Amino acid sequence: MNAGGEVFGGQYLGLSVHAAMLSAPGRMPHALSAFFLRSARASDQVEYHVERTRDGRTFAHRRVAAWQDGKEVYRAEISFHDPEDDQPFHEAKAPEAPDIETLKSQHQCVLDRADELDPLVVRRVINRASFESYFPDPEEGLGKPGTRPYTLAWLRPSPPPLPGDMIGYFATLAYLTDACANFAGRIMHAKQLHDGELASSSLNHAIWFHATPRPIDTLLYEVDSPYAGGGLGFNRGTMFDVEGRVLASITQEALIRRRRN
Repeated sequence: MNAGGEVFGGQYLGLSVHAAMLSAPGRMPHALSAFFLRSARASDQVEYHVERTRDGRTFAHRRVAAWQDGKEVYRAEISFHDPEDDQPFHEAKAPEAPDIETLKSQHQCVLDRADELDPLVVRRVINRASFESYFPDPEEGLGKPGTRPYTLAWLRPSPPPLPGDMIGYFATLAYLTDACANFAGRIMHAKQLHDGELASSSLNHAIWFHATPRPIDTLLYEVDSPYAGGGLGFNRGTMFDVEGRVLASITQEALIRRRRN
């Protein structure tokens, strides 16, 4: 849940993957393209509808729509592909990052300084129980402006998916891709990232899942933003496991708009 009581974008992503996989037993998603159409209240029911659009020999496709109060709030196209052996392979190298065990969680950093932080920041972080984030620069996680459109963070889902739970793996990974995904696009454009100067919300999101399920109790998320302008900011990210292997690639476009008095 977001600070304002709306459904967190990652929840749409994770649940749409979950719903699509239930309709395609044994198959693994390789790509998702989604649009956040309107906000929905986290306190009320959201219904997910799955449309089977293709079931081929190595590919399958599903369309998932989320509805609340008779209005479509989210839509995703999800493609499945059966992995093929002995095919070309390469992967990017993970960026250098401090060991997560040497860092304070964002949750703890906020607790330590709750009296001096914006109440919105405190409420957003303290109420979040689904994952913990660890920033190499704790001040960045607390919202200080950056000098370049880039962010790096460790993430830990709570709880992580159980071994052998293929649906839990892909749903959890999809959920986590929305964590700090649009920080990079707006980190240079406000005196304090969370002070309300910038209105920001996710508009569309894409994920490419690159690896078969593996432990994801700890993830490294690198995001940069090559462009922001006209009220929009574009972000692109890569997720790595704790061994430095590539798990997923992500793009997200978000609203980035200065609030008018």
